[in-house]
Amino acid sequence: MHRIAPLLLIMLTGNWINSAFGQTRDTMVFYNGQVLVGDIRGGAFGEITINDVDFKILQVKQYKIKWLTTNNMFRLETNEKEEFIGRMEKSGKDGWVNIILDNGDTLFRKITDISQIIAIEKRFLEALDGSVSAGFSYAKSSDIGQTNLSATVHYATSKYDYLLSIAMNGSIDSSKYSRDREDIGLFVAKSLGPAWFAAVSLNYQRNLELAIARRYQELIGGGNKIFVRQNWTLLVTSGIAFNQEKSTAGVSSGTLLEIPIGIRFNFFKYRQPNIQINSTQTVFFSLSQAGRKRFNSNTSFSWELVKNFRININPYLNYDNQPPEGNSNYDYGASIGLTLTF
Repeated sequence: MHRIAPLLLIMLTGNWINSAFGQTRDTMVFYNGQVLVGDIRGGAFGEITINDVDFKILQVKQYKIKWLTTNNMFRLETNEKEEFIGRMEKSGKDGWVNIILDNGDTLFRKITDISQIIAIEKRFLEALDGSVSAGFSYAKSSDIGQTNLSATVHYATSKYDYLLSIAMNGSIDSSKYSRDREDIGLFVAKSLGPAWFAAVSLNYQRNLELAIARRYQELIGGGNKIFVRQNWTLLVTSGIAFNQEKSTAGVSSGTLLEIPIGIRFNFFKYRQPNIQINSTQTVFFSLSQAGRKRFNSNTSFSWELVKNFRININPYLNYDNQPPEGNSNYDYGASIGLTLTF
């Protein structure tokens, strides 16, 4: 008895410390027997990000997870366009999870059918995820260098999604740097249910090939998640856009109105080879200039080399049938870079 008493005291003390200081952790168990314990930060496109107590931040493929439990509440979206607020617990079936809703009800779902996991109780920096890609090329024969930089940062709450995107292409000729193409945008969407969302966006653009020294664009509208599948999604957006353009000759346009129709396609495959495709195609129909149409196409192909590093290929196309200075109607190209994900 005198040996059992100290053991009981240690167990009770340990449980009290865990309860008092919130040491309960999220847990993942894989089919190969590996266990990760830490804090799940979120998940999308077939991956879940966990800040493991031993290995730090890891991105885990969903199809490898046998079961998992979470301590915090998440916004969960499924391939069936369902949306829930709740936490996840181990179920009695491998590869499936019990979702405990905030009202106490329990749902039974397949882990790979959960398309998005958004932490709603995390600190700001812990909820960020994204990627940064950069590339450079140089030819001595022409003495011209080409640079490209792109980045995306995503942040989500229980109702809002924020996406910051940056794409820049420049050239170096005779030691002079030219800002040939720049596209910076902030996209904000508010969930209106499992499939519909309201959206606003702010954009800055520069394209010397199309004689655009700068364009500011504000968009108000919404969209629908037309298809949400295990390995791909397709969204459509529309609304009204307000543009303010300045040409390379210094001529300002005033405010121009356009109706945009956009399609966003995402595809991912994590069984070898590990690839991702993200593509946005948008057509703009002008309400202020008769017959003017514009088209923007941006696509990213990425292939994982090692953990958190990818080789990235970004083809793009911009078309304007009425550019400000009447110059070229097209600007197109492709950049190759090394991408770091976080």
